[in-house]
Amino acid sequence: MSKEAFALLCAGFVALLALLAALGIWLRRRRQRDIAAPLGWADVAPTLVVPALYVATTRAGQPYERVFAHGLGFRGRTELAIDAEGAQLLADRRQVRIPADRIRSVERATWTIDRVVEPGGMLVIAHDLDAPVDTYLRIIGDDTEALAALRALAPAPQEGATP
Repeated sequence: MSKEAFALLCAGFVALLALLAALGIWLRRRRQRDIAAPLGWADVAPTLVVPALYVATTRAGQPYERVFAHGLGFRGRTELAIDAEGAQLLADRRQVRIPADRIRSVERATWTIDRVVEPGGMLVIAHDLDAPVDTYLRIIGDDTEALAALRALAPAPQEGATP
């Protein structure tokens, strides 16, 4: 085989891989079209602001199903701002508002799609974006105050309900 034929074969292979990657991204976006865009920031004074790491947003109960829709697909530094009406964060340079009436629960987690930490080292905000999703955050420093403030926003569990 000549050098030119080998180069064309390699270029074709790379083009095929790029096409398959683009097709995979398109299909993932199509599967996630039921997820609404998060609300932007509200102009309210926060009662608590803590530095955090935005880890991921996944479909509820599916910690391997990362949500890429609306810029929620990548990890990054954030500041979690909590006020009486909800929580706000900056996820991948995108402002996200989670109103209190959309929060289903706030729990601790140890792992999600590509991150494992010490037991209970992440906070999970279960909320709705027209579809149930879980947002994973790792608070930098002590997270007890942030956890208490977020849990105060979530509805109280009903007696007799199973978690």
